[in-house]
Amino acid sequence: MRPFFTAGPRSLVHRTPLGAALLLVLAGCGTSAAEGVTGGPDASSDATMGSGAGDAGSDAVSSSSSSDAGDSSTPASSGCGYLDSGTALHVANALDLCMPHVACTAETCPPTLGSCVNDSCVFNAGYQGVATLPEAWVTYYCELSTGGCHGVTQIEYPEVTAQKIATSMSLPVCDGLDGGATECVGIAASPPMIVGNSQEAVDALTKQPVTDWGLGLTEASGLCYELVGPGGKVLVALTDRCGGYCTCNGSGAEECGPCVNATDMSPGCPCVGSAPPAYTSCCGLGCATALNPQCDWCASNNHPHFDLDTASFNRICGTLAPDGSCKLSSVKFVHCLDATGWPPP
Repeated sequence: MRPFFTAGPRSLVHRTPLGAALLLVLAGCGTSAAEGVTGGPDASSDATMGSGAGDAGSDAVSSSSSSDAGDSSTPASSGCGYLDSGTALHVANALDLCMPHVACTAETCPPTLGSCVNDSCVFNAGYQGVATLPEAWVTYYCELSTGGCHGVTQIEYPEVTAQKIATSMSLPVCDGLDGGATECVGIAASPPMIVGNSQEAVDALTKQPVTDWGLGLTEASGLCYELVGPGGKVLVALTDRCGGYCTCNGSGAEECGPCVNATDMSPGCPCVGSAPPAYTSCCGLGCATALNPQCDWCASNNHPHFDLDTASFNRICGTLAPDGSCKLSSVKFVHCLDATGWPPP
């Protein structure tokens, strides 16, 4: 188990039996590996670029690190998540998130998309954080039963957390199920704005390591996400961080672990939606340019994203699983685990 959110190796070849999905990955909109694991999520299926992305000439939006990391015009509600320090964010109809408290860093406020001002992210015109594209999507990256989902430091391994939640809620774990439409339990990695700072993050104000990191992870928040897609419903614990693809410090496109604190971090062109100015060279489906297998799902934090274990992905996407991704119809957070203390020792 890695001691912090670090970049792991990545590959366009996944350890899943999705078959035709691999061909679509190489021909379509590609990977954005979750932290600390081999392999990234697959390609995007059909998407409308720029849908709901906001007018590029609109006013800049300020997102407080102590409130939501999305559209700050959304009225604040009672606290949620870790010690009720998070804020509920209504992204769109049937799409609701609990945004954790975050320190403003490059990972939670990409420098090309916003600016940190007094530990708050002030969005550039046309960017609204995870509400920029008001659509939720899933991809896949690991097999739970093989230990392939081990990533960041946690109190218990992801498969243990999933089984504990399944037992307490009288649901099966998705990994190992043979068909059927029963709701089941899995795990997911999400973008930094949704899972919180990495353990490597440095607070821009204090210049010290962020102590309250990963507050959106299920072990910290006690929350899971109930996801509904074209193939059914799954309940997922957030156990890892989907870092996405970006550049920093003169690098080429790479998984964003090394760029957590880089002042010149720039997300790769998005797989779905827009993130100005990245959309001018977008490489996802719907663009006039050739599709790039290293388009970004997570670093731009431009939509609610969940990178799942393969069994959960296959179940929720159903017949669309060979596409490598699918769009969700519903996302909501629910209490699923009694938090026992965070961060891990």
